[in-house]
Amino acid sequence: MDPLTLLAAAKTAAAAIKKGCEMYQEYKAQGMELVDVYGQAKDVVADLSGHLGNFFKAHEQLEKHVHEEELKVKKSRDPELSVNQEAFNRVMAVKEMNRLETELRETLVYSAPKELGAIWTEFEAMRDRVKAERAEVQRQELLKQQAAVWRRASIRKKIAEQMTSIIAVVFIMLWFLWLMILIRTSHTYRGAYSSPSLFCVLC
Repeated sequence: MDPLTLLAAAKTAAAAIKKGCEMYQEYKAQGMELVDVYGQAKDVVADLSGHLGNFFKAHEQLEKHVHEEELKVKKSRDPELSVNQEAFNRVMAVKEMNRLETELRETLVYSAPKELGAIWTEFEAMRDRVKAERAEVQRQELLKQQAAVWRRASIRKKIAEQMTSIIAVVFIMLWFLWLMILIRTSHTYRGAYSSPSLFCVLC
């Protein structure tokens, strides 16, 4: 999903939250109760919670999208979209998302239903906690990957050392055999040992 589409979803959710809080304050001031289209009492908290979920989902998807785009190689980018336009869309989407978050924070701090409590303060504290948890998980995964790379390198090195030893032994044996053949076929050897014993090493 592109940045502008995610931004539009966030704007829709933010507008619904702002409108819900305004209606709540207005009806509260008049001593009235919010009702749905069927005349039933409206669960403002549940309604706002749903819109909050949509907003932060879009916010997180935008952050993820920007991060993934930064990791992509140029050849995988949309050839129909210029570099300048892509960069502008991403910058504007991030700036607008940050502005929406600021407005949302002010709305929830000053106009949210009392049932929500200090929802924004609690949200920020929980977000920091989740980020710290994810960072720790990523750190552990990185350590595991590094350990796996080290183990593979160690195994390759051990195999290479073993192969070197085997080749060296084979080379020495072949060299020794070649030397024995040379000695066995030399004229000097034939003259000195015309009738060698059955178990002669050089025979």
